Amino acid sequence: MKPKCNYILPFERTLYDVHESDYEPLKDIESFWKQYPIGLIRDNLIELQSELNSEQFSGFLLDLLRALVAYLTAHLSNLDLAPLSLSEVFETSKEELKTTKEISDFFHRVSSSNTNS
Repeated sequence: MKPKCNYILPFERTLYDVHESDYEPLKDIESFWKQYPIGLIRDNLIELQSELNSEQFSGFLLDLLRALVAYLTAHLSNLDLAPLSLSEVFETSKEELKTTKEISDFFHRVSSSNTNS
């Protein structure tokens, strides 16, 4: 693999890890919040934006921070997230996860049938 592209693998891998039988999303959520308090998240996003200096990316980073703060606030306030009407919005993400599941299943079949390992 080209060293230039090595940074992409962990991002791609994240979408495939959710299909592992031992995947525990709550563990990832807990780990994230323990490692990154909201102030540190804000500081990292500001640093990243200042390095890239892209208006479009800056908007995304601001939206990302706003969403994380909203989820954190909702969690701390024990808000019921059920009323959120995101089913239409999540359809694209569900399709993406469906595709990664199919690819993940394929590689599991190939690796389990590989007698050279």
